Amino acid sequence: MVFATTDRRKHWPTTVRFDTFRSALTPLAERLSSILPKGGADAAVHRGARRRFRRWALDADIELLSPVRGSGLAINASVGGLRIAVDTGVPVDHICTLRVRTAPDHSTIEHAKVVWSRARPDGYLLGLEFVSAPSS
Repeated sequence: MVFATTDRRKHWPTTVRFDTFRSALTPLAERLSSILPKGGADAAVHRGARRRFRRWALDADIELLSPVRGSGLAINASVGGLRIAVDTGVPVDHICTLRVRTAPDHSTIEHAKVVWSRARPDGYLLGLEFVSAPSS
């Protein structure tokens, strides 16, 4: 199947084969589709922030596996990342490995970069951006 699209930067018509588009999808997006809610998205823009992706409220337990051990809860999720509340701080720019558990029998291991961190009296809020698994 072939789709005709327009390249926004150059306004040139571009032909994209469906097979090419499908291969561009990352396994991450496929994994996230199983944990993101199917309901409405959070359309609010926080203090004028320009978000690349819509956020969805996410009821999930978080287990930090590295670089430090900790636990917490997901606040919201998008295709690009997570906002989580955890009991352990992680410095900005560090890559985390975490388990996201949405049900007793369903969890996924993700890798994410800490893009912001806020200390709170009862723990930390972290903004995470999904990244590829680090090479061993």
